[in-house]
Amino acid sequence: MSKICSLRGISAPQLTPFREDGSINYGEYTRLTQFITDAGVHGVFVCGTTGEFVNLTLEERKRLLTAAVEGAGPESCILFNTTAMNLADMKELFDWARHEGAHAASVTAPYYHSYDAETLTAYFRKAAELAEGMPLYLYNMPGMTHNPITPKVVQEVCDTCPNVAGLKDSSMDFLTFQEFQCLELPEGFELITGNDAQVLPVLQSGGDGAIIAMASVFPKQCQQLWDCYYAGELEQARRIQRMLLKLRGLVRSVMPVMAHKKMLELQGFHMGPARFPFRDLSGEESRTIEEGLEKLLGQVG
Repeated sequence: MSKICSLRGISAPQLTPFREDGSINYGEYTRLTQFITDAGVHGVFVCGTTGEFVNLTLEERKRLLTAAVEGAGPESCILFNTTAMNLADMKELFDWARHEGAHAASVTAPYYHSYDAETLTAYFRKAAELAEGMPLYLYNMPGMTHNPITPKVVQEVCDTCPNVAGLKDSSMDFLTFQEFQCLELPEGFELITGNDAQVLPVLQSGGDGAIIAMASVFPKQCQQLWDCYYAGELEQARRIQRMLLKLRGLVRSVMPVMAHKKMLELQGFHMGPARFPFRDLSGEESRTIEEGLEKLLGQVG
């Protein structure tokens, strides 16, 4: 995989399946990758938030990238999350990304402690240096990191790091996304939403695409939204966006990661038990997802 990566389009942050003994089911992960890419989705995001990267060991994250590369189609872009809270681990993940042929890497802001803008700028510059020319996508996930990547930080990093290729904004704040669009960014810089609820508004505002959890569960329908928008079929695009909004509400009525996995299980995938510290869905929660999905499936297509 040596082609230049562009994540313009719809990409899926892949979920991680486990076996009954708690180990990762790498074979099923490869099958999930094939399911996603066969649906026409443009890219796969390996070990993102939806993939539970904070609950995985370094070796598990590396093996998941290998499994994704094995399952992806030749036209698919592979984005690998190299976030780490120490430089040694981050460097190891970047080195592995290059070794396995990932097209690009991504890093969130550091988490747990609070950091000012100057510190965040230095952190992302160091990540760009460790990437050694590999395209790097900044990943704004303030709901999890509690350290928002501000427009000022993005501008300062882009001014000095030519391999910073884009930003995944999962702030859930459309105003923030538009503020990123107002920056003086390099030609080809890609602004991508991470919010299922904002795909169509982002495309209408000139955004470059979406990396959304629902694309890991219903990749065909998410890709249809993109296709309909660019074919001028706006009413159909709106219908799919409304469906994504309803599905998002359904998964957030319980634990989102486990709800997404339940939806995949209903499609025949073996997602296995929860990885600590998550817990399995209760019987009532599972029924909520199953019954809610049954009501929505006819509208999803």
